[in-house]
Amino acid sequence: MRSYKAEPDPFPAVPPADPAGLPRFDVIAAALTDRGQERSDNQDRAVIADASTDQAWEPPVAVAVRADPSGAFYAAVCDGMGGEAGGAIASGLAVATIVGAMRSRWVQRSATPAASIALTESLVAQALVASLDSASARIKVTAREEPAYARMGTTATVAAVVHGALLCAQIGDSRAYVLRGDRLLQVTEDQTMAELLRKSGAIPPEQIASIVGPNVILQALGSSTRLDVALTKTPLERGDAVLLCSDGLYGAVDDVDIARIIRESTDLGAACERLVAEANAAGGPDNISCVLFRCVGA
Repeated sequence: MRSYKAEPDPFPAVPPADPAGLPRFDVIAAALTDRGQERSDNQDRAVIADASTDQAWEPPVAVAVRADPSGAFYAAVCDGMGGEAGGAIASGLAVATIVGAMRSRWVQRSATPAASIALTESLVAQALVASLDSASARIKVTAREEPAYARMGTTATVAAVVHGALLCAQIGDSRAYVLRGDRLLQVTEDQTMAELLRKSGAIPPEQIASIVGPNVILQALGSSTRLDVALTKTPLERGDAVLLCSDGLYGAVDDVDIARIIRESTDLGAACERLVAEANAAGGPDNISCVLFRCVGA
């Protein structure tokens, strides 16, 4: 596993006020992805991006970003499927398309006077949904052109920090969590058959895994005829940590241990390494990806 160390927080305790008077956070972030112990390749992809500076970083990485109120800071985790080659191509296409689509939205807004650059939450949410729609369409085109990739698809969870809140757009079962103090809150809902059965109450919870398994997803980019993107909004506070991860992490490490590792780690890069190591120690049955960021601004 490649080792790296998070950058120190370069921002003052109270950053300059946003010209529009809107709430903002500065963010330190890190990301790591790993093949795991049982897979022959890694079909996960992750990215941290700042649309305002046209920068995007893939793992392993640790960066510090000023989270503009208009949702310029965002991150994504994608978990590919559909054969050894297809899954990696699908998740790679998804990340590239999401970054391109978000960059395009930012450039369009930046052509207007500065006071109007601060996008509303609604516009940021629309941009997140549009990026997932574009990614799904691009994967479908590639699958039609290459019959060997006909079954490929990918999950995608994208999260943006805007106006002091976390906006998440999700397809599939890659998760987003918020850690506040000792409490780890899952802010997305798995789009799986197991979760659907659990909510319906039709089958005793202890029998669900043996009947359908934990990873039968209900929709994916590239393989679903129609996407129903799940949107969530979670208010953030200074000191909150946000985790995006694939099922290779949360399927191997329980929430209590995830929270403990994040709290105890000296920096976010170290936390990512410990989370991946813990998943591998539990058998590493799947690819493992995590993006961690912490709100350190006002």
